[in-house]
Amino acid sequence: MEEGTQGQMESVIQPLTPPAWTAFMTGKNSGKNGIFNFLQYSPDAYEMVYTNGGSRKAESIWKMFNRAGLTVGVMNTPYTYPPEKLDGFQISGFDTPSSDSAFFHPPELKKEMEDKFGKLQLDARYLGAMTNLKKRAEAFQEMKASDEQWLKMALYLLDNYPQDVMMFTFMSIDTVQHHFWHYMDPSHHYYDAEGAKQFSDAILKVYQRLDAAVGSILAKLDLSETHVFICSDHGQEGVSDRTIYANRILSQAGLLTYKPLNPLKAATLGVARPFLTFLRKTMTSGQKKVLSSLFPKLRDNADGISTSFAEIDWSKTQAYANESLSSPPCISINMKGQKPEGIVEQKDYEAVMAKVCAAIEAVKDPRDGTTVVQQVFRRDELYTGPYSNWAPDLTLKWWGDSQFNARPSLRSENHLPPVTVDPRKPLTEPEWSGHHTIDGILIARGSGIKKGANIRGARLIDMAPTFHYLLNLPVPSDMDGQVLLDLFEAEAQKDVVSGAASEEPVAVGDAIYSDAETAMVEERLKNLGYLD
Repeated sequence: MEEGTQGQMESVIQPLTPPAWTAFMTGKNSGKNGIFNFLQYSPDAYEMVYTNGGSRKAESIWKMFNRAGLTVGVMNTPYTYPPEKLDGFQISGFDTPSSDSAFFHPPELKKEMEDKFGKLQLDARYLGAMTNLKKRAEAFQEMKASDEQWLKMALYLLDNYPQDVMMFTFMSIDTVQHHFWHYMDPSHHYYDAEGAKQFSDAILKVYQRLDAAVGSILAKLDLSETHVFICSDHGQEGVSDRTIYANRILSQAGLLTYKPLNPLKAATLGVARPFLTFLRKTMTSGQKKVLSSLFPKLRDNADGISTSFAEIDWSKTQAYANESLSSPPCISINMKGQKPEGIVEQKDYEAVMAKVCAAIEAVKDPRDGTTVVQQVFRRDELYTGPYSNWAPDLTLKWWGDSQFNARPSLRSENHLPPVTVDPRKPLTEPEWSGHHTIDGILIARGSGIKKGANIRGARLIDMAPTFHYLLNLPVPSDMDGQVLLDLFEAEAQKDVVSGAASEEPVAVGDAIYSDAETAMVEERLKNLGYLD
C-alpha cells in the first residue's frame, strides 16, 4: 500500500460471489453476462437451477488476453468451472462439484499437483457442524490447511508455469468473517465471551496469514516489471439481528396464496420438519453429501419440507420469492404468458409492483417503528442487456443501512409477524454472524501506478477494462466498466482506445450439474451458509 494506490472498491448489486466475480472477469453487468446468483431461473419457470462458470454468457478476460497473444494462469477463482481451455492454465474455484471433478486445464496438471501437494480438499468437513467451540477450532484449522495448500500451489505455479497474467484466489477471508465475526465484536447480538477467549483474533489471524501469502508471492516476482493487484469481490460486516420472511410479507398483503392443506399432510409436515432439522444438525458433511447424491429426490423433498415454496397456489399468487438462499430473496411477479401458471396481465404489472413495494415498505422494526427495507431496486435500474429479464423484478437492499437477514416462510407460521428480532445470545448453530457489504478493497502497485495514494470511486466492474488499458489492449466497446485512470501517474496516462465488442463465449462444458454434482454443490453452499 505504501508503494502503490489503495482504496475501497464498490461491488455489484447484489454483492454476492457469483455476480461479483463474473462482473470482474467480464467487465459487464449481469444483464449481459447472465449470472445473477448461485441459483437462477429463466423467465418461463418457477424452479431454480444452480449456476456455475459454464452458465456465463459473456467472454472472460482470460480468453480475451489469449486472443491478444498473452498467456494466462488462474487458480481457485469462483465461477470458473468447468475450466476454460486457455493458453496457460486454469484451476476452477468453488463452483467445482468435488475434488474428483475435471477442474484442471490442462487435465494432466491435476495429477502433478496432487502428487506434490495432496488431493485438494474443496469441502470443509467441520464448517457445517460448528455446534461447539471444539468443532469451530477444527473448522478454523481446516481454513488454515486450505490456505497453506493453495499457497504452495501458487508458488509452484509461479516457478514452473509462469504466465503473462496470473491470478490466485483465497476464500478463507470470506468464510472466517461469515462465521467468526461475533467473537471480535462485543456489541454483536451473538457475542460469545467464552468463545472470544479463543477466537477474538480469528479474523485478524486470517488477514495476517494472507498478508504473509502476498509477501511470499511478491518475493517470487521482479517487481520492476510486474504489476500486482489485490482486490476483493465485496466487503464484510456484522449481520443484523432483524430477520424478514419475504413470502410471509406477500401472503399477509394478499399477493401470495397457499394451497389448501389437508390435516394428514399438515401432521406429516409437523413431524418431518423437526426430524429434518435434527438430521442436518447431527449428520456430518460427508454423510449428508453421500445421502444426497444417492437419493437426489430425497434432497428435493427435503427442500420442499424446509420451505413452503412447493405449497404456493400459483393460480392465486401475484408475487413470490424463492427463499432457498440465505441472502435476502428478491421478488418476482407471476406474469401471465411468462410463468407457467402466471396470472398477472401486462396492463396490471405496475399496479402489482406498487402493491409489493407498499407491502415491503410497511415492514417495520418492532423496536422503533423504522422501515426495515430502506431501498428496493427495479430490474431496469440494475441491469441492461439480453439477459436482463432473467433477473427478478425487485431486488431488496439488505446491506449497509438497510441490513437485515432472511429465512424461509412456512405456511404454518403465516400468522406471525413478517419481521423478527433475534435474541442476544451465543450461537449454538453454524449460522452467519458476518455478511457481505457493498464496499470491498483494491490495492495496486507497479510501474506508472501512483505511490502512497488513495483512489475513490473504483468499482469491481472497472477492473476488466483497466487491465486492458494497462496491457495496451483496446477496451471492448460493450464493457460496462470504465478504466480507472486515477490509479496511474499523470505521465503514465494515455488515451483509452475503444475496441470491438468482446466475442460470445465458447462453451467450455455442460453448465448443468448432474443430480450427484448438484448434491455436492448444494451441501458445500449449505456448509458455507449460503443456503438455508
